Amino acid sequence: MFIALLIIVFILALLVWFTTNIDKKIEQNFFATGKLTPVEGGTIHWQMQGSGPALVLIHGLLGNSANFSKLASILATRYTVYSIDRPGNGFSIRAKSTSASFEKQSSMIREWMDKVGIDNAYLVGHSMGGGIALRMAIDAPERINAVSLLCPLTTRLLKGAGPLSILYIPNNFLRKSISKTIASPFRVKFGSKQISQIFHPEAVPKSFAKHGGGALALHSKSFYEGSRDTVAAQGSLVRQHSAYASITCPVGVLYGEQDAILAPDMHIHPVKSTIAGSVSEIIGDAGHMIPVTQPQRCADFIFTINEKHGRNISAS
Repeated sequence: MFIALLIIVFILALLVWFTTNIDKKIEQNFFATGKLTPVEGGTIHWQMQGSGPALVLIHGLLGNSANFSKLASILATRYTVYSIDRPGNGFSIRAKSTSASFEKQSSMIREWMDKVGIDNAYLVGHSMGGGIALRMAIDAPERINAVSLLCPLTTRLLKGAGPLSILYIPNNFLRKSISKTIASPFRVKFGSKQISQIFHPEAVPKSFAKHGGGALALHSKSFYEGSRDTVAAQGSLVRQHSAYASITCPVGVLYGEQDAILAPDMHIHPVKSTIAGSVSEIIGDAGHMIPVTQPQRCADFIFTINEKHGRNISAS
């Protein structure tokens, strides 16, 4: 029994050592290149480019602002584009006591808008970021001009989200323990396969790991906060679903036809059936990561949705 216990302790220590080393390597190669703005419950990391009306990009689960690098460059020809790391993601900070609910994330992003001087904005939300963008349109309708949703999470999941299902860990002690032991080794071992599933049927760009922010998802913090986001999302979506009908700004949904993470029909219907005037489009032979793989198609869709707001936005 004693020997078995020593073996278990040794294995756990080895896993913690491996995870710590992975975290250090990531921290040595990735730096916060934008600005850091403190808000209640944490800090928002953000970057700005372009000129014109404000447009805010909100990334999805396990993502960060770098996921939008190509799309942001295109949108910056018409807008002042703000790419943010959601609370707890990328280089943004979320305090341990701060809720991961969509309501709280909406509040933190709106406080960040206040502090950087954004009175109103166009929103673009990818995946989970889409659900949070909808929450913001519910919470502050006077500040949101239009919402463009890219493969969004709009209703609670009745089944797992492919390889991301592993993140549903309600117990915080278990979540923290896994993030500091087996999560990183598991993702290093099977990471390429999981990323391929998320991008399916499209190829993963060779530059995604470094320039698209993909490697940041291997950090233990990313797993831990991603799990918090995943668990909080279910209740958040139940609470906000009935309020979708109150959204009056232009809303559009763009999905990859073969999205292997979120079923298009399941997440388009709650928007189209409740938000007056909302529209949707499908990209054939595309998957979940269209902001990365289909940036021009996404930009064209966003331009079309935003023009519905009635503003005269011309290319610079």
